[in-house]
Amino acid sequence: MNIKRVLAAVIVSAGLLVTLLSVQAWKSVPASIGDSVVANPLPPINQPQHPFLAESQRSSMHGGSYNLDLNDFPGPLGQHTETAHRAFSNLVGVAPNIAFDSVGRLITVSIKLNSIELHLLDPDSLETLAMEELPPKPDFKDNSGGGYFHLDNQDRVLLAPLDRTLKIFEVVEDENNTPTWHVAENYDVSQVLPEGSNIHDVIPDWQGNLWFVTSSGFIGYRNKDTGEFSGYQMENEGETIQNSFGVDEEGLYVVSTDALYQFKTKSTGEIYYTWREDYDNGEMQKPGTLSHGSGTSPTLIGEDLVAIADDGEPLTHIMVYQRREEIEGERVICKVPLFEAGKSATENSLMVYGNAMVVQNDYGHVFEGNALETSPGIMRVDVREDRSGCDVKWYNEEMLSQSLPRLSTATGLLYFYTFIKQNDGDFFGGWYLTAVNFESGKEIWHRLISPGTGTLIDRLSSVTAPVVLGPNGAAYVGIRTGVVMAKDAE
Repeated sequence: MNIKRVLAAVIVSAGLLVTLLSVQAWKSVPASIGDSVVANPLPPINQPQHPFLAESQRSSMHGGSYNLDLNDFPGPLGQHTETAHRAFSNLVGVAPNIAFDSVGRLITVSIKLNSIELHLLDPDSLETLAMEELPPKPDFKDNSGGGYFHLDNQDRVLLAPLDRTLKIFEVVEDENNTPTWHVAENYDVSQVLPEGSNIHDVIPDWQGNLWFVTSSGFIGYRNKDTGEFSGYQMENEGETIQNSFGVDEEGLYVVSTDALYQFKTKSTGEIYYTWREDYDNGEMQKPGTLSHGSGTSPTLIGEDLVAIADDGEPLTHIMVYQRREEIEGERVICKVPLFEAGKSATENSLMVYGNAMVVQNDYGHVFEGNALETSPGIMRVDVREDRSGCDVKWYNEEMLSQSLPRLSTATGLLYFYTFIKQNDGDFFGGWYLTAVNFESGKEIWHRLISPGTGTLIDRLSSVTAPVVLGPNGAAYVGIRTGVVMAKDAE
């Protein structure tokens, strides 16, 4: 039996049903909930600029090498908000990562059932300006193939296709100003990459050397001066890496399915870790997660801390550690339980502003699309200024998030992608951009992107990708079939 064909037939048939009922849906789902607001700005981002990456807030879906998920760009205020949906496929066209070049064009990678595509989009119309086809995925068991990518300091896309290479793509325009993708640099990693390993992400360190992590627990390093590769294999049996990693001036911060590490290299190019901290990864993989173990890419806080969420049972915890090689006292700063016992998981990085961390509950979410099964909860946890521990600032127990949030310092709002039904028995609900008060955790307004069912047949199903804000003031979310956008009318 061809599972892809069966899935396609089910989704197409169900899509026809949804189309027939669309008139009913638009009538029963409110387009606007809550009043618009005025901006309440916060101090702008204070983050060291990675010398080999583009501006942090536009260089990748998690906001640079610190993975803060922050923007100084404004987001919608809920005033005459207009929305759009760009579908790369009616079935699967997952576009989790969204970045922007220096002139504001949107860059994303669409992962389809039979192909992967690198797109340059108009940020307002969402029309493709340039497209490059990449090697397809044999399965959807990990984030490899281009799900993670980064823009370098020359506005070029750095990613690892499924052909055992590291590639850097640049946009080249012809005499008619028509853009096309061009491979500017290409590095063959087959000499060092173990068979069966898929590269999840590749990022330069502060000196410009390329590092990459793989699904097999192998870490690779390319010396930019010599071109030579070296590698490191995780020691424990079954220890893998399923997420991206953090980078600062001192080293790399990698979370495996077992532990959190700081990695460096010796003068010989040999990779080693300076410290390793085990965390609670529970007894088995939870519904709503892609692997057994932490679902977070490490987030760097200030000059001294690194944070993840573990995979504990019955509760997932925020874990905050001292990140420098040489420290005083215990490395663990705090361990804070999240959400409801037995219904607690997160499959995305922590949003961090200053000492404040915001996290959403992903327990029960399945990436083929079941918003109806996702467990509620969003929380803000603050690290104490003196690093003596952490405190829960607020806990919204009712809100259902279908994305990692994004904070705009220009508006003072947290933005989420949500699915809301007016009544439990309703067949239709609505996919919304939702604004939340950063100080209180209270929902302020919701603006409809499209009606939907929140089930497998729903074309707007979430993949819990982050909300990303663009230089044009719009909010974007990568979903199962493509990208959605919400923007206040000018």
